[in-house]
Amino acid sequence: MILSRPLGWFWLLAIVLLAWNVIGLVALLFDPVLGLGDVSKLAPEQQALYAARPAIAFYGFVLATVAGTAGAIALLLRRNFALWLFIASAIGLVLQNAWLFADPSRLDASVLGFQALVAGSIVLEIWLTLTARKRRWSR
Repeated sequence: MILSRPLGWFWLLAIVLLAWNVIGLVALLFDPVLGLGDVSKLAPEQQALYAARPAIAFYGFVLATVAGTAGAIALLLRRNFALWLFIASAIGLVLQNAWLFADPSRLDASVLGFQALVAGSIVLEIWLTLTARKRRWSR
């Protein structure tokens, strides 16, 4: 049962997180149409990563972005099930990136930095959802 209205910072964070997830969704939609010509414009290290990426990594990307976007919408609607969507997004992120750690030569600062940013956003989403539950801003 919702007892009170969320404070302004809740709405601001929730909107920023939705925008972040929509950017990921757009990247997902363009991923399959990334042609060979576009891949050839990438740095050689990024070309090698793109070529070596297993199918499970793509499916993890799908799970992470779709669940994250749905979770952000559920969070804005103040629904408790947003937590489960964000957990699914975290699982998707693990599936997306686990193969990178099998060969440390694939890891570089830009890849690790960006994936850390994504992981941090998921942690923030989970924290915000739990805070909304605790303060009874969601149902």
